[in-house]
Amino acid sequence: MSGFLHNLIPSRIGSQIAGLIVASLAIANAVTTAVFLLQTPPTAAADARGVLAQLAFVARLLDVTPGAPARADVMRLARRSLPGLSEMSAPPPPAVGTQDNWLTRHLQTELGNRFTVIPVRPQEPRERPRIAVKLPDGETIAAELSPPPNNKPMLIGTVMFLAVVLTLLFLWVARALTAPLAHFADAAERFLVDRSDVPLNDRGPIEIRRLAGALNEMRERVRSVVDDRTRMLAAVGHDLRTPITRLRLRAEDIEQEPLRRQVIRDLDVMQQMVHAALSFLRELTVRKQHMPADLPSIVQALCDDFGDIGCEINVQGPPHLQVDCDPDQLTRAIANLVDNGLRYGISVSVRVIENADEVFIDVEDDGPGISIADRPKVIEPFYRGDTTRNLGEYGGFGLGLSIARSIIEAHRGRLELHDAQPRGLRARLVLPKSSRASDTTPAKLAAVA
Repeated sequence: MSGFLHNLIPSRIGSQIAGLIVASLAIANAVTTAVFLLQTPPTAAADARGVLAQLAFVARLLDVTPGAPARADVMRLARRSLPGLSEMSAPPPPAVGTQDNWLTRHLQTELGNRFTVIPVRPQEPRERPRIAVKLPDGETIAAELSPPPNNKPMLIGTVMFLAVVLTLLFLWVARALTAPLAHFADAAERFLVDRSDVPLNDRGPIEIRRLAGALNEMRERVRSVVDDRTRMLAAVGHDLRTPITRLRLRAEDIEQEPLRRQVIRDLDVMQQMVHAALSFLRELTVRKQHMPADLPSIVQALCDDFGDIGCEINVQGPPHLQVDCDPDQLTRAIANLVDNGLRYGISVSVRVIENADEVFIDVEDDGPGISIADRPKVIEPFYRGDTTRNLGEYGGFGLGLSIARSIIEAHRGRLELHDAQPRGLRARLVLPKSSRASDTTPAKLAAVA
């Protein structure tokens, strides 16, 4: 049965929208027709004719009844079946615009020309409409008619019902049409190159299925390109270790001491560069386990290690603050920022700050800082600003901030760079507080040896 209903649903978005419009119009017409048929009393005309028939009978009976006492008895008996029957002292003026009323014409036809039928205008808003009959001898009687049905509440209720029903229908269909697009956006944000994420479902209209298939193919191509690049870089970095080691051994045979020191120093820089590159690639591929940890303890232990080697570091923050993180990787991210601060400044301060939603780890130095134009670039791998280049072999390889950013983004956080006062750089790691970090770091590259 479900398969049969599924086949009835149009396969294209345009057809589904057209079907929604047609269904909405059909529902609106069906509800309006049903309300009209159910709420319009079919006996209203019959009730009015019954009153007119009784009024005509009483008028004829009074016409042939002589004497006031006898007529009073007739009126008393008639009121039992026609409570709204009354006598009028004088014929009322006819209501303007009602001479052609079908009730008046019907009663006048039934009584004949000897009687005069007069519709009576209500004197008060709540007074029921009446119709009067003037007898041949001048006496006038009147009977109350049933009030016309008040269709205004019915109309308002019908309009409100249609508005609610059609709104809910449109919302349901709109969500059904846009839910796959929202799923695609979520999948794009969670896209992992290590194939740990689930492929997109190719269900829904034809356009949605084509888009899902295209996105799945694109993700596979991206993964293939990244894997090929990573394997190439890892192989080059690994293979460079052997010739660098051989060159270092041969450099020991150089007799000229100044030349030997220069060659060995350049080889050390090359060795550090290869080690940093391989470490960066490995950092992006190692899977990390997140667990509750005390952030101030992590920061204090790290700063104590730097203090043991004579570095000047000031630590501030709450005594205890539990966060979900990978302690080892978060330590490395903070260590990279502290190491950068000590490389370009004399002293470094580390502060842990929290608010209702986030936790901030500020690493502030008193160095030359980074220009606003260079800040988006220095967090990219292997980029070094002018100040860093001028520091020569002590300037690093432009991977410290990149690794820190990769680690903090794996914790669903972010890295920010700000000016410190009066001078220097404040690097801020922002961790989410209300939402738990991911169980594993997005492995962006294939594993390297």
